[in-house]
Amino acid sequence: MKFSIKFVLITTILFTASLAFGQTPEDFLQESSLLLEQEINAQNGNQTIIQQKGRGNEAEVFQTLTDSKKANIAQLLQSGEFNLAIIRQEGQANKLALVQQGSNNYYELDMIGSNNEINILQDGNDNKIVQSINQVDGLNIDLIQIGNDNEIIQVLEGNIENKEIRIIQEGDGLRLKIEQSKI
Repeated sequence: MKFSIKFVLITTILFTASLAFGQTPEDFLQESSLLLEQEINAQNGNQTIIQQKGRGNEAEVFQTLTDSKKANIAQLLQSGEFNLAIIRQEGQANKLALVQQGSNNYYELDMIGSNNEINILQDGNDNKIVQSINQVDGLNIDLIQIGNDNEIIQVLEGNIENKEIRIIQEGDGLRLKIEQSKI
């Protein structure tokens, strides 16, 4: 089974389990880290795992690869108030799993490459997702927001091929904006 298919299956199962069975975000990241460790080591690409708890959590992750046989993988857990995550991934097989739990959750992504997997869960009050995705082939996105003032802004630019986007928003003040252009 290809790495990207395994990643989708693993993250989808873990997201579903966390929502259905009360699994904590910490459990989600720990289990996904263990399940993906062998694949990551085999690909010998960029791997970032960040766990932040408390108040005023900020994380910036920049990953770049030119080797098509390696992967950019980022897993982040932010729990507390005022969570901020800014991610930039360029290359092949970009994988991102982010869980933000608390209030004032903000996540921003800039991505270029192919065979991309994005799994985002925001559980809190002021959840905001801003994604800019450029010139990609192979894109699977799961965006889940649970809270009061959820907003998603997604911009797809250039020749975007083979995409699948799933969005779940629960709460008050739900806003979704998807812009797509083909150059």
